[in-house]
Amino acid sequence: MMRKAIFFLILGLFFIGHTQLNAQGSEIYNGGINIPVGQDSSKNIRIILLNQFWAKWVENNPGTVGANGELAEHSFDIGVRRARATIYSQITPRFLIFTQIGINNQTFINGGAPGQGPKKPQLFFHDAWTEYSVVSQVNPSSGEKNPFSLALGMGLHFWNGVSRFSNASVVSFMTLDLPVFNFPNIEQSDQFGRQFGIYAKGKAGPLDYRFHLNKPFVSGSLENVNTESAVDIPSDKPALGGYVAYEFLEPEGNLTPFRTETYVGTKRVFNLGAGFYHQPEASGFLDVSGDLERQDHTSWAVDAFLDYPFGIRGMAITAYSVLYNYDYGTDYYRSVGVMNTAAGQASSPTGFEGDVSIDGFGNAEPLLGTGSIFLTQAGLLLPDNWLGSLGKLQPFARVELKNLDYLDDSILNTDLGLNWFIEGHHAKITLQYGTRELFIRQAGENISNDRLGQWTLQTQIYI
Repeated sequence: MMRKAIFFLILGLFFIGHTQLNAQGSEIYNGGINIPVGQDSSKNIRIILLNQFWAKWVENNPGTVGANGELAEHSFDIGVRRARATIYSQITPRFLIFTQIGINNQTFINGGAPGQGPKKPQLFFHDAWTEYSVVSQVNPSSGEKNPFSLALGMGLHFWNGVSRFSNASVVSFMTLDLPVFNFPNIEQSDQFGRQFGIYAKGKAGPLDYRFHLNKPFVSGSLENVNTESAVDIPSDKPALGGYVAYEFLEPEGNLTPFRTETYVGTKRVFNLGAGFYHQPEASGFLDVSGDLERQDHTSWAVDAFLDYPFGIRGMAITAYSVLYNYDYGTDYYRSVGVMNTAAGQASSPTGFEGDVSIDGFGNAEPLLGTGSIFLTQAGLLLPDNWLGSLGKLQPFARVELKNLDYLDDSILNTDLGLNWFIEGHHAKITLQYGTRELFIRQAGENISNDRLGQWTLQTQIYI
């Protein structure tokens, strides 16, 4: 209880301090950071800087051991969720170069460089690609938009298939963060959602499209193949993927691959989309004879996105729903614990009696697997006069329903939160409470045994 009280005290002080200090208008950004190239002021290099910090209070999985080596029923942490620097330039409409570097998930106990513990994390490339325009979106002679456009690119890219969330912009979340299962190969055969590949993207009337031929990173090991569930194994097969959205209202930009999660009342968008991803022989499973059975990774999704301002006081509704289907082999299953700060888990530590989670310690939970996942979320942007010059508020909610072959019970996760847009997405604070289901193994079955919670406070500034 003392740790929870400290967390909410910090939260209250933080909100009071920022209420007094932040009331600037959007003109302070003036288009962001641009470095002119040559004598032509229209030619420049764009730089984007992003920092996202989290403060978390977590109900840990049973049997979790903290950094001090003792049982830890709860944990509190402050860390870096993302720190990024993006540089890109389109000196002419004919070509574009895009690079993004940064770090993720550094806490007081992990996330550092090899041999450094939690300290001095290594910068790495999130994105690095080159792109060439084949058919421009704008006719250079008339200045009018072409009904069809096409650009081709290659590199370590984010032009993903499967869903809108698989192409999400990290600076424009409505909820605190992505659910992670929107990246079907996260940190296995991809590099934080990216793979090497060749992509094609563009517009065809009301359709926004992107397709890729990728060479996924080698992941997994043949030594881990077993008779219980399929696991990732090395595969040298290329992967195909794509995503197409029908834009019923205002079209969205596609200079970069990143899809906005909420426009904060500045755009009318309604899209229906569908996508897929397929890599052959990327999973392994031992059959009844003990022989290796190579299985494919195949996923598809259908989704709908609405962002619509209404009323006369700046209100807007934002809603998104998506259905994923994963077929990654027999009972394929993965767990995740985002910014997990627990030191470990003991099966029978001193003072602990009970069943431990099949997903591990800390805030680890079921991520994805062969089966289906449905997500729906919605947010309401409140009237301008609620905060006036102090910004805008947006309460939101999200529900996830997972039916995974490996588990004997379905999963229901819920999240409730509030965005305080001090200066749109450029400066915002988000508070979210989420619940997750705890799964244990009992009588040979993987069943839901409890529900645990997590409070997270995020601060974000990007320019």
